[in-house]
Amino acid sequence: MPVKFGKTSTNYNRATGKTTLVHDYMKCKSNAELIEAYNKDGTKPKLRQKVKNEIVRRNKKGLSNIVFK
Repeated sequence: MPVKFGKTSTNYNRATGKTTLVHDYMKCKSNAELIEAYNKDGTKPKLRQKVKNEIVRRNKKGLSNIVFK
């Protein structure tokens, strides 16, 4: 399964009466959001490692060029 960034939420459409699941995957986030989450002080270590792994994955695929110092 893809790596999650946050919790899955449910949306209820009152017009149709249907409930849909909205997944918050790491691959759907922009580079700016990932860097912001990584640098924030309140980010837990587990999420910080997930973000770092996603950025490294994007660097290997050539989608970004972010260097950790």
